Amino acid sequence: MKLITLLTVLSLMIVPAAIAQTVYSWVDDDGILHISDTPPDGPANKKESFVLPNAKTSAPDPVFTPAKPLKNKQTAKTKAEQKKKPKKAAPLSLSISNLEQNQTIRSNRGIINVQVDQNRKLGIGERLQLMLDGKPYGAPQNKPLWQLINVDRGTHVLAVQAVRDGKLIASTSPVTVHLHRARVKSTG
Repeated sequence: MKLITLLTVLSLMIVPAAIAQTVYSWVDDDGILHISDTPPDGPANKKESFVLPNAKTSAPDPVFTPAKPLKNKQTAKTKAEQKKKPKKAAPLSLSISNLEQNQTIRSNRGIINVQVDQNRKLGIGERLQLMLDGKPYGAPQNKPLWQLINVDRGTHVLAVQAVRDGKLIASTSPVTVHLHRARVKSTG
C-alpha cells in the first residue's frame, strides 16, 4: 500500500513539470542569467519567453547519402598506419653490470647484489632467472635486480638467463666472484 501511495505522489509531482511548455529567461541587476518555467517577479533588465516544441513530435527522417570511393588522402593515411604497426622486438642481450670477473666481495652477512643491464624492456611472457653456481636462485622475475642474502663464503659463479615460456632466449656471461665472510675461530 505504501508503494502505491509513493508512486502516486511521485507521478503527480512529475506531471506539472512535463506539462509546462513555456520557458522564461531573464538577466537580473547583478548580470546573472536565470531560466525558469515561471515569469520573473521583480524588475529585470531583459525578459524573454519562448515556447518549447511539442514533445510528442518525432525526429525528422534521416537523410542517407551514397558512399563515395576512398581518395588518395585516406589511402595514404592507412598506409602510414600500417607502417606504424609494431615491429618485431630486437633480440635481447644481457650483461651483469655491477660485478667483475674474479671480484672479491667482503660481506659478513653473505650479501651479494646483482644488477643486469638489458638492451630493451622485457616483452610479454619474458622473465629473468638468476643462476647461482649453475642452479636457479629464486623465482623468475621482471626486475633486473637481485639481493642474495646469507650466501656461503667461497667462490661462486653467477649468471642471469632470460626465458620466454620456459625457453632460454638470452643469457649473460658467467661471472665468478669470491665471497669473504668473517668466521669465529673455535678454541679448543
